[in-house]
Amino acid sequence: MVLVLVYLLYFGIYMAGYNMLTDEISQSLYSKTSYLTNTLEEEIRRIQKLQFECINDDIIFYTISAFPILTKSEQVKKLLEMQNRLKILHESSTYIDEVFVCIPGMNRKISSVDGVELVGEKNQEFQNMQEKSLLSPIFYDQGSMYLGATYPNNIVNMDTAQMFTLVIRLSEKELKKELNFLGEYPDSGIKLVDCGGKYELNVGRDINLEGINSTKEQWLQQVTDEKDHQKYTVFKINSAFLNMDLFAYVSNQTVYRNLQIYRNIFFICLLMVMLMMAVYIYSLHVVISHPIKILVKTIERMETGNLGVRIEEKREDEFGYVYIAFNRMAESLQNQMEINYKQKLLTQQAELRHLQSQINPHFLYNSFFTLYRMAKDEDCEGIVEFSSYLSEYYRYITKSARSDTELKTEVEHARRYAQIQAMRFKRRLTVEFEELPEEFEKITVPRLIVHPLLENAFEHGLNNVEKGGVLRVWYERKEEKLYIHVQDNGVGMTAGQPLSWYREEGFLILARDELELGKSIQIRFPLPVRQTEETIENGICNIDRRLKIKFGEEYGIEISAEEGRGTVCSLVLPADSDEQGGEYV
Repeated sequence: MVLVLVYLLYFGIYMAGYNMLTDEISQSLYSKTSYLTNTLEEEIRRIQKLQFECINDDIIFYTISAFPILTKSEQVKKLLEMQNRLKILHESSTYIDEVFVCIPGMNRKISSVDGVELVGEKNQEFQNMQEKSLLSPIFYDQGSMYLGATYPNNIVNMDTAQMFTLVIRLSEKELKKELNFLGEYPDSGIKLVDCGGKYELNVGRDINLEGINSTKEQWLQQVTDEKDHQKYTVFKINSAFLNMDLFAYVSNQTVYRNLQIYRNIFFICLLMVMLMMAVYIYSLHVVISHPIKILVKTIERMETGNLGVRIEEKREDEFGYVYIAFNRMAESLQNQMEINYKQKLLTQQAELRHLQSQINPHFLYNSFFTLYRMAKDEDCEGIVEFSSYLSEYYRYITKSARSDTELKTEVEHARRYAQIQAMRFKRRLTVEFEELPEEFEKITVPRLIVHPLLENAFEHGLNNVEKGGVLRVWYERKEEKLYIHVQDNGVGMTAGQPLSWYREEGFLILARDELELGKSIQIRFPLPVRQTEETIENGICNIDRRLKIKFGEEYGIEISAEEGRGTVCSLVLPADSDEQGGEYV
C-alpha cells in the first residue's frame, strides 16, 4: 500500500513537471521567434525605405540621365558620387553586406564594395536580377538574400536607356548572429526557410524539416529527426511580408533533462521507504549484534598494533558502559607503551653516546714526541705541516656537532690521520689512500668509523714492521653495498685458531680454508658483542655495533686475515644515500 502511494505521488509530480516544462518551452519559443520575426520585418522595411529614397536620389538619376553628354572627368566624378551615395546606404544597417546598381544603358555596375566595373559577360546575370526584383522586392540568388528595386518599375513601358536596378545583398553573417539569439539550450537550432524552397539559413543543430507541411501561421509539434533519431520540440512562425518560415527547435532530451530531478525524488522516496522497512524488520537483531561487531572489529584493529583506536559510538545501555571501559583500557595501554618506548629510546641514546665516547685518541703523546723531534732537527716545514694535520685532526675529534656526518668528511679526517702516521713512520711504511668516488660522498654515516680501522692497522698490523710497510685504503661496490677496505701487509691475525675459539668469542665465520687450523679466515662481528678492554673490541667492535644499530644487521665490519700476510678490515655500508637507516643519535 505504501509503495502504491509513493508511485502515485511520483507520477503526479512527474506529470506536473512535464506539463510545466512544456508550457514554459512553448511560451519561450513563441515569444522569442515572434520577437525575431518582428525585428527582421521592421529592419527590412526600414532598409527598403532607404532603398527607395536612394533610387529617387538626384545624384543617381542625374548621373544616369546625363552620362552620355558628360566629359570623361565629369563621368568619373559622377560615378564616384554615386558610389559614395551607395556607401551611405550600405552603412545604414549591419544587415547590409553590399549595395550595387546595375545600369544596362551604361553597361556598368556600381558597387559600394567593389566600385565601378563593366558588366561584360555578367549582363545576363544582372538582367535576371532585374526581372526578379520586378516580380518580388525580396528574392534569392545563389544562396543569398537580396532586396531589389528597379526604375522604372513598369516592365512594359520601360526606357532601357534610363533603366537601372538597385540591389541590396543582405549579410548572412549578421542574420545568423541575430538568429543565434534563440540558442538558449544545447542541442537546439534555428532555421529560416523561404516558402518557395530557394533559400535556407540554419544556426545551431540542423535537423530535417522537409516532411513538415502546414499552412498555419504558427504551430508547436514534436518531430523525430532522421539523422540522430531524437525527438525535437519544433515551433514555426510564418512571415507573410518576408514570405519565409522561421523554425525554432530544441531536443526533448535536453528540455526534459530537469525532470530527472523529479525522478531522483521518486527513487529517494522509494529508497527511504525500503530503508524504513528494513530497519523495522532488522532492528531487533541489530540491537544485539551490531554493538558486539563494533567491539570485535575494534579489538581486531588493536591486534594489528593500532593502539590509538577508540570506540566512538555513544550508547546509553549496557554496551555503553563496556565501550567506556574498553576505551579506558586502550588509553592506559597506549600510555604505558609510549612510556616504555621513550625509556628504551633514551637508554639506546645513552648507550650510543657511551659507545662513541669510547673512541679516544691513542697517539697524542707520540705526536708531541714527533713534534719535539722535528723541532730538535730544526725541521720547520715539517713542524708546520705536522701541526696543521694534528690541528685539523683534533678539531674534528673534539667538535660539538651531530653524531652523523657525510662520508666525504669522515674519509678526509681518516686521510689526515694517515698523513700524520706517514710522517711519524716515513722511513718504515707508505700510505696509499684512494680518492673517494663522488657517488658515495653524500652518504650519511656515524662519526669516527674509518680512522679507528687505520689506527688498528698501525697498532696491530704495522707496529713491528721495520721497513716496507704498506697501508692501503680503497673502495669497492658490490650490488647495493659499499665496501671501504683498510689493508695492511703486517703480521696478520692468528688465523690458525680452532673454529670453536672464534665461536666462543662471538665471531660469525664467513669463510675459511679447508683445514681446521688453516692460514686464512674471514669473520664478521655479531650484535651484540662482548666488551673487553682489548683494543679490537673497544674500537672495531664498537664501530660494528654502531653501524648495525643505524643501518641493520647486514652492515658493519668484516675482517679477512691471512697469517703472515696482513689483514683487510672492511666497512660495509649502504651504497645509496636514499637507502640509509634512521638518524644516528
